[in-house]
Amino acid sequence: MNKIKRFVSGLLKDFFSDQDKKELIEILTTSLEEKVDDLVEQGKTIEEAIETSIKEFGSAEDVLEAFPELKRTNMKRKRRNQVLFSLGAYLIITGLTVYVDLTFTPSVLWFVFVAIGLLFWPLVMLYLYLQVRR
Repeated sequence: MNKIKRFVSGLLKDFFSDQDKKELIEILTTSLEEKVDDLVEQGKTIEEAIETSIKEFGSAEDVLEAFPELKRTNMKRKRRNQVLFSLGAYLIITGLTVYVDLTFTPSVLWFVFVAIGLLFWPLVMLYLYLQVRR
């Protein structure tokens, strides 16, 4: 039955607070163990019953459908991280192009084209983040 607890813990590792996760792990583990017991009573071995119950259980997405507000919160966090990453990368790449341009070809300011073209990446990420926030 440790296999079931590891499965449920791994399934929920990126979601919920520690207290909520602990309670949900106990509930889901108990439910899966009851299913395993039923399958064993039907004549399956314990290993087969565990594998069958895990396969039929589904994925983290199935569990999250019962918690739509949590799914939205996780999506907001994910989008926020994408905005921060794209903004940081934009600043680094733009900074490097400014340095290269001003060091090697100071008479031609081509870095402006790179900076403007690359600006769409953080803007798209910001747009997606704002969509999730609504």
